[in-house]
Amino acid sequence: MMNERKDELRLRMAAWRRRVCDRISAMWRSFAGFATKRKTTLFALIMLGILLFLAVAGTAISPFDPNGLNLAARLQGPNRTHLLGTDHFGRDILSRALAGTRITLLLGLAIAAFSLVVGLPIGMLSGFYDTFGLVVMRLVDAIMAFPAIILALALMAIFGKPGVFNVILAVGMVWAPRMVRVVYSSTLSLRENTYVEAARALGVSPMRILLRHITINLISPVIVQATFTFAFSVMDVAALNFLGVGIPPYLPSWGGMMNEGRTYILRAPWIIVFPGVFLALSVLSVNLLGDALRDRLDPKLRRIM
Repeated sequence: MMNERKDELRLRMAAWRRRVCDRISAMWRSFAGFATKRKTTLFALIMLGILLFLAVAGTAISPFDPNGLNLAARLQGPNRTHLLGTDHFGRDILSRALAGTRITLLLGLAIAAFSLVVGLPIGMLSGFYDTFGLVVMRLVDAIMAFPAIILALALMAIFGKPGVFNVILAVGMVWAPRMVRVVYSSTLSLRENTYVEAARALGVSPMRILLRHITINLISPVIVQATFTFAFSVMDVAALNFLGVGIPPYLPSWGGMMNEGRTYILRAPWIIVFPGVFLALSVLSVNLLGDALRDRLDPKLRRIM
């Protein structure tokens, strides 16, 4: 009897995974056709592709060691040897920017994943159970009342020392409440649909309703919110590194490079300009992609377009 129940549960989970994968695959196929007709979205995809390539192949294509010192070549402007110039220690700006691309994108992905893992279940339960949602939403409102960078700085001060894990945890705790709010509002709308009421009338358990009927319909708003979380978390990480409380200084990062270059902004502006260009392009491309996903996945906006 137990084996039959396990087999039935396994089959149900496999069918649920297939439905979710089919839903995501259909959305991305539809979005791919939409992206080719929209220049800003195509630009965002191209820029993200370039950044991902640089993040993966950065060490292979870097002309110099990102942390290699060469005091004889300090504060050189862009030239044939150092395409983006050198900093006050003679380190190659291009090599350090490429190394910063990897750590920045990894931190952005980790923070977006953290906010998704934390925000999705809490938001679903808050939207489905009124009493639980009342308590959680008041806590979320209190957290969201603080500016993101101020709260991230406070959390970093509480954690005690700079570090990759502490940055992910601090910035993730800042943006997870935003994900909770989005999932909560979507769950409130979904739970009033006819198919959910029919499932309740048939005696389906609340947990099965959440997994079978609510989760699959949250894919669209969650994907859109995750893209915006990624973009804003990249800016927050750069801000923390610029202020000297982010990742350790021996790890190249765009914010840390701009912090080091502010002293030489008049004498060697390329130290701060080029990392800022990398940061601006990454945030712009992800924001454009998020806007396109919102326009494509929202039925109301799709009808208008």
